[in-house]
Amino acid sequence: MLCQVPRKQGMSEAEFYPRYLHGHGDLVRNHAQAMGFLRYIQAHRIDLPEIAHFSAGRPWRSPLDGQSELWWESWERMESALGSPEGIDASALLETDEQAFTDTSNVSGFIALEDVILDQSDGLPPGSGPAVKMVIDIWKRPDLCKAEFSGHWRTKHADLIRQHATALGISKYVQNHGDPEAKFDFADLRGWRPAPSGVTEMWWPSMGAMRQALASPEAISAVAAIRQDEDGFTDPALTRAFAAKERSIFDYIGATSVV
Repeated sequence: MLCQVPRKQGMSEAEFYPRYLHGHGDLVRNHAQAMGFLRYIQAHRIDLPEIAHFSAGRPWRSPLDGQSELWWESWERMESALGSPEGIDASALLETDEQAFTDTSNVSGFIALEDVILDQSDGLPPGSGPAVKMVIDIWKRPDLCKAEFSGHWRTKHADLIRQHATALGISKYVQNHGDPEAKFDFADLRGWRPAPSGVTEMWWPSMGAMRQALASPEAISAVAAIRQDEDGFTDPALTRAFAAKERSIFDYIGATSVV
């Protein structure tokens, strides 16, 4: 699940990020088994002028402050955990805690399927190295159906990213699509705002590598080509984007048990 996280109104970044990382992160870790979580990563926004340059001239919305990323083993495991007495109690505790540091009127999220289009990364665990990423919430163009949007994104746009990956200097590119077999709408279930149609994640080996690559003439040309294609299947007036550093709260994937 990908969850867009805006900080509570009136709360400073200096207050928000430690509360999100340690207070909420520790609480999620303590209830991971009850909730059936296998992995939890937070993406914390970092301010970079290069991102403003990337979105220059686009009617994109102001970025949010972070993104929570949660994994379950399967739909069946998720439903079993969340429907258990322990899962129901843990979910209520987490929801109450979220109200203390997030703007709940602007929270959203959805169950996603990851499609790794390109991966030339160093393979280090999330948050353990110097890599940074850009998170882009995208919304389908209103006149397209979900299948048309998803088909263009997975094929023509993915091919365009592969073509320009060297010029952009990216080491990894992932598309997160809404699960077409989802048994319920998580945003609707929690009373959240409608979720985006998908989320793009693009990684660079380091902040310096991102800055150097995006300033090059080749990258500027690549961004122009990508923008032109995005206009064919997305609604730029609803797009949000931010640079982020990943923080790994826990990762039990591959472990014999959740502890």
